Amino acid sequence: MRVAIVSTETTGPMPADEPVSIGLLLVEVMPRAGSLLREVTSYYGSQEPTVPISESATGTHGLTAEMLRGRRFDVDAIRAIVDDADVLVAHGADFNARMLEKVLPDIRHKSWRCSVRQVHWSRLFHVPNHKLDTLCEHLHIFRPRPQVALDDCLALSKLLFQPMGSAGQPTPMGFLLAESDFVPRAAISATAQAAARSAATDRSDAVPSWMPQVDASADGPSRGLVIAAVALMLFAGALIWPDLWPW
Repeated sequence: MRVAIVSTETTGPMPADEPVSIGLLLVEVMPRAGSLLREVTSYYGSQEPTVPISESATGTHGLTAEMLRGRRFDVDAIRAIVDDADVLVAHGADFNARMLEKVLPDIRHKSWRCSVRQVHWSRLFHVPNHKLDTLCEHLHIFRPRPQVALDDCLALSKLLFQPMGSAGQPTPMGFLLAESDFVPRAAISATAQAAARSAATDRSDAVPSWMPQVDASADGPSRGLVIAAVALMLFAGALIWPDLWPW
């Protein structure tokens, strides 16, 4: 099985923000044990965004608009790795999937796993949180350049392939691959919006069964006869059941 580990650095955390750097590490994995067979290839690229980079984002990854001026992602290289992967893994799949989708809009069909939500780290060891920095520090995984997208992929790879517990026990990657597909919120939101639009269309097209049905192609006089018939029915009802009417 081939797994692509994904990491992005961005202009900020909001939906309108954009990725400014993308790291991908494609690895070959023995699924049941979650052991690493080999590293296949990797990609790192950056791109000048079309929206401002927030101060907090620059403070995290150190990238500025001036540093990124004129840079573009190699979309073909990114697509080649994503297409070759059976599963995409990210430490925070919601966020990274949303950002990667801005470069590859058709990635929703891919299988995802989230190493934050789908690995039960607290069952393996006690840490105050599940941030990548904290987990790597606990396991003494050296990170020469934290918050650099490809370096984060390499660090997450070391973390997920770390032997845990007794001999023969799956690695965190093994536990992760045994989980069901993680559906990023971006995909859920798009599906929900499509369903809502469909339901709204159905409601607008629906006509109560007690109302006279009018063919949309009917001519003016026929439509007028229907309206007159409805008015006559209401008038007859007022004569027969006068107590039901407020006047």
